[in-house]
Amino acid sequence: MAQVIQRVWRSGPRKVKRVAYGYTCQDKDGKQIRKSDASWSREDAEKALAARLLNPAAGECGSAPEQHPVVTFKAMTERYLKEKEISRKRTVGNDRKIITRLLAFFGESTPLTEITAPRIAEYRVMRMTTKSEKTGRTLEPGSVNRELSVLRGLLRLAADEECGYLEKAPKVRLEREPQGRLRFLSDDERDRLLDECRKAAAHPVESCRSPFLYTVVVVALHTGMRKSEILNLEWDRVNFSRGVIQLETTKNGSRREIPMNQAAYDVLSTLPKNGPRLFPRSVRTAFEGALERAGIKNFHFHDLRHSFASWLTMKGRPLRDVQ
Repeated sequence: MAQVIQRVWRSGPRKVKRVAYGYTCQDKDGKQIRKSDASWSREDAEKALAARLLNPAAGECGSAPEQHPVVTFKAMTERYLKEKEISRKRTVGNDRKIITRLLAFFGESTPLTEITAPRIAEYRVMRMTTKSEKTGRTLEPGSVNRELSVLRGLLRLAADEECGYLEKAPKVRLEREPQGRLRFLSDDERDRLLDECRKAAAHPVESCRSPFLYTVVVVALHTGMRKSEILNLEWDRVNFSRGVIQLETTKNGSRREIPMNQAAYDVLSTLPKNGPRLFPRSVRTAFEGALERAGIKNFHFHDLRHSFASWLTMKGRPLRDVQ
């Protein structure tokens, strides 16, 4: 029996409903044939089935040619970004900038099937020999890999059964990255830094003044939270009765709860509530000033997270728990 069929499923972290149409029929040997396409509407599926019945010898590709338009690279980038927006990925802004560079190299009207492994290798070599506009130095492997990762994700989506635009995604080889730096505070450095952060609340230079810097740094040192997670924290996510901080959106897109120790509890519980967010502005300049006054060199805010992890490890906590 020949008929139009409908596939319904949910995908992604938010379980977004997807619908695809297709058809089922029997060939001349009585074998059941099923074909669907995520880009088809019901009308498209009906036309494809009619074309198949009128021309059985055409096999799986018996649908009318107009049902399989050439998918351009630009069209696929738009589909990729839309998927990112649906999943509410935090990196969608950076992905847009990367895709602008990819489109400039590969061409907006280039058929998706022409984005091959050799062409991707050309792009990788080109970017690895490009100098940064900010630093004047050749791009780091990590920067190039972030661009290649977006391209790889886009092509894998194109080859996924939800799209079906590619039979197989071409290989995207990433560059080998050097081992990351690992810097954490000694006990003496920690005490000097916290002392300067406390003084920053009344610093005579406005750019170095911050009434929130001490609290932000204490929370980072005692919870291991990232700077963005701390600065975007809202009061309804701080549960003092349970002693936890609830993070809705993290770097990997999952929810998690951060336990507060006494030090983190004390500094947060004394903060004034002047709005939904705990911290109204950035502390970057004030933090850099505190580091300079404390005589601490080669240190970044993210290294506070390393310090938290190293202290837990030294206290005998299993590495798996620290991770």
